[in-house]
Amino acid sequence: MLSFVALRRLAANNSSALLLLLLFFSTTLCASFSTSQLSAAKAAVPRKHHQDGKHHPRCISSPVTTAGAYRSHHVLCMSATAGEGSQSSRHIERTSSIIDEFISAVLKSLQEKTFESFTLKGPPAPRKKRRSSNSNKSSTNNEDIDAKIEREKEALRGKYKTILGRLVFLQDKKKRRKKKGGNDAANEVETGSLYLQVTIKYHLATDIAQNWKIGTINEEDDEIALDVSEVESGLRGIFANAWGDNGNSDDSVVVPLSEWGATTNKAGEMDIRSGELVNADGVYNLQLHGKKASFRPSKTKNKNKEKGKSQLMNDPTQLSHDRTKNVPLSTSSEFFQKLGVTNSDNKPKMASKLRQCQKFVEIVSKLVDTSYSHDSPNNDGAKNIRVIDMGCGRGYLTFSVHSYLSDKYNNADCVVETQGIERRPKLVQEINGIARELGKGKFEKLNFIEGSIGETDNSIFGDAKQHQNVGNKDSVDVVIALHACDTATDDALWFAIGRGIDVIVTAPCCQHELRPQIDHHVSNNPNHVLANVLRHAIYRERATEQITDSMRAILLEIAGYDVQVFEFIGGEHTAKNCIITATKKVMSGSKKEDAWLEERRKQLIELAELYGVRRQRLASLMGESITSSSNLKVKAAGGMPPL
Repeated sequence: MLSFVALRRLAANNSSALLLLLLFFSTTLCASFSTSQLSAAKAAVPRKHHQDGKHHPRCISSPVTTAGAYRSHHVLCMSATAGEGSQSSRHIERTSSIIDEFISAVLKSLQEKTFESFTLKGPPAPRKKRRSSNSNKSSTNNEDIDAKIEREKEALRGKYKTILGRLVFLQDKKKRRKKKGGNDAANEVETGSLYLQVTIKYHLATDIAQNWKIGTINEEDDEIALDVSEVESGLRGIFANAWGDNGNSDDSVVVPLSEWGATTNKAGEMDIRSGELVNADGVYNLQLHGKKASFRPSKTKNKNKEKGKSQLMNDPTQLSHDRTKNVPLSTSSEFFQKLGVTNSDNKPKMASKLRQCQKFVEIVSKLVDTSYSHDSPNNDGAKNIRVIDMGCGRGYLTFSVHSYLSDKYNNADCVVETQGIERRPKLVQEINGIARELGKGKFEKLNFIEGSIGETDNSIFGDAKQHQNVGNKDSVDVVIALHACDTATDDALWFAIGRGIDVIVTAPCCQHELRPQIDHHVSNNPNHVLANVLRHAIYRERATEQITDSMRAILLEIAGYDVQVFEFIGGEHTAKNCIITATKKVMSGSKKEDAWLEERRKQLIELAELYGVRRQRLASLMGESITSSSNLKVKAAGGMPPL
């Protein structure tokens, strides 16, 4: 720093230096004045005491007047000091005002019964930008980018990701009342309470959910007595946590933090960036990120808007978690009770079996719908529907399929006829008796006969016949074979293929035929490409199931079917939950189609040779070779010509 004497000598030599001298003294005086004034202003700022009685020297008190009838004296605990400028304070006050405006709008829509949902969004998780395939960045740079992204993700741990609010109606347990003027059970109504369910999702932390009570159904006139105090308290707690004011709120509803505890924010930083309120009047956008906070109507229209009222709040029973599921078969169906699947109160006694029946009917109905429409001449002719369930057991699925298809298709022009085939004569007599007990209605065309899979002569489909093109029959024919053991599934498939059945649905079981062949092949080929997998018995067992069903799927395609293989129900209900569906398609006989069939035959041979399979029941019945030693087809069993 230049001394005063040096400046005077400099001024004597150069007149312009006088200006520099004056500027030096004025700057020093102004700096001293600003520092003293700032200290006095800082000492004069009133400090806010929280409920815990502690002194928070960095609290910025900001009284905010909200829109409507809700007013609050919102205290924002920030890491900013009072000397960081009025611009930051104005930004905080503006943001606080917008937050209160959003809360007021939520409360108002609840009281006016127009509320539908709200969403709040925190900072997004960082993602790696896509680079073009021509990028020449080194692997070191990529590692640096990955490390930076991981650091940014870690910095977000425990912060809000999304917060979702929706209405739910929870019924009171064992509390029923009767509507006025009614005494029977049909007029009984379960009472309950309406809640705003808030689901909070955090970055890298466990999600939580809270129910804030809004009101209860009035016993007298079914009106909802609303009280939104819990909602207001909860929302203020959420925004307080987003500001970083963790645990200092005096609200009655405590909004828990994630398991990682309190998060740290930069001065003036808000963890909630944006949001949306949806009510019957429209959609409103909340914006808190950036220089200008705002809460304004969106250009997006509410598709459910109707007469300015929320249908959900005016009929809260729509929100009940106990509402009836949309399933194809009602649990009150009489045949379910007769078979012991449900009790006299229509509650499940065999929940897994009920679930299987519902799911299986969904699958079959979609396949029949497609074939029925496809088979109908000009899409307006009537067709009968015939179903055979091979190895039907006690007939749970047989009754279910027949009941559903009869309800959907039975009319003057269409008759649904179903037949179950079972080996055990006593069981056949029992389930035939149940069918007759159900009356002469839709179950009149349901019957069960004694017979074996593939060896039944008196079925409704008659004897084997030449294949027919799709659309030339007067009925849609369906064959079902669930959990037919080992090669019985192949017999059922051949039964269907030989009669040109339109829809085939099978769930294979106990695929033992190929296991000895695979075991022999593995033991004789220690250098096999899959030796380290197939040397384990459990993997050989699983491979046997997969290879058997894969070969069946290819053979069905060769026979002219569109095939799908998928899991039709969860493993907790049955271990044998893989299902094969096939629908007959029109074969054009074109060169392209012939080439495709030859390719499928080649792939079948390659699959069989990889696992050492030389015999497979369905391939033998169809006359398809599965070895490359001979490309000639063998004669099909039963005198049928090769496909």
